[in-house]
Amino acid sequence: MGSFGPRALTPRDGRDWLMQAWQLMWRRPGLFIAVALFAPSGSALLLALPIWEWWLPPLGGWVTLIATVFCYGLPLSLTITLACGIARAANRQRTPAFKQLFNGTALKALARTTLFLFSLLLQGYLLVYWVQDQLLPVDFAAVGDPIPIPTPVTTSFGVADTLLGTQLSVLGSVLLVLQALLAVFIIPLQLFRELALAACWRRSVLAMQLNPWLFPMLGLVGLALLTLPFFAVFSIPAQILALPLPVYLGVLLYVAWNEVFQGGAEGEDLLELEEQWRASVSGGSVSRQSGAKRNSGHWLKK
Repeated sequence: MGSFGPRALTPRDGRDWLMQAWQLMWRRPGLFIAVALFAPSGSALLLALPIWEWWLPPLGGWVTLIATVFCYGLPLSLTITLACGIARAANRQRTPAFKQLFNGTALKALARTTLFLFSLLLQGYLLVYWVQDQLLPVDFAAVGDPIPIPTPVTTSFGVADTLLGTQLSVLGSVLLVLQALLAVFIIPLQLFRELALAACWRRSVLAMQLNPWLFPMLGLVGLALLTLPFFAVFSIPAQILALPLPVYLGVLLYVAWNEVFQGGAEGEDLLELEEQWRASVSGGSVSRQSGAKRNSGHWLKK
């Protein structure tokens, strides 16, 4: 690998990412398990707040939808973002992962990226809800009920029968939103590069254009996860998958970003890679005396 920046890869490389993500998770299994439990526990705590009993019955409709996405989407967004950050910390293997993450700069990046991912998810739900409302309006006068009956948050739009099932459905929505907006690489770019949002988006769009095979993969997987909890025959597998998949997605985002934008390099190898890239952009030559070499096929050290 002799350049720094987004590069075109093949579906075979994407298959390797899946294995690399699992290997990376097995380096810190206890830490990733703790992060995986955050999404359902966070959703359960938010759903138990008494504020929903005060606001939702008189308001309903759009407020119920926003409250639903808030209860399920915000903990899920934080889980994905945190798993992505822990994946890089675990891959570096120099300082403990918690020391790399739990400092002022890292916490600000985590909070900013989590809120950004949640905002994308919320906008996606609002758009789909609006389209459904336009295509399938409810005629309350026809059914003899002039006042719409608000739906509680547990049975509202896009909510499955169980908490874990809904979490899996929201995860599928995250994949579809990232695919539709060409924003797959924005999460790691904001976490690890801390660039302006416009710059992150441009680089993510370029990376997606260079790797068009990501579109059908993200779309099919997203649709499968979105609809799986609503089929009774798949309810149990959906609840089992709902625990590890958000963490796995966060790790996979890091692996994909590291391969596409850094060629799998970290630490000193990355510094040399950046020097080569800057020299190629400026038209200069790279010093041959920066002698760090790496094996690009085995970036996960066991």
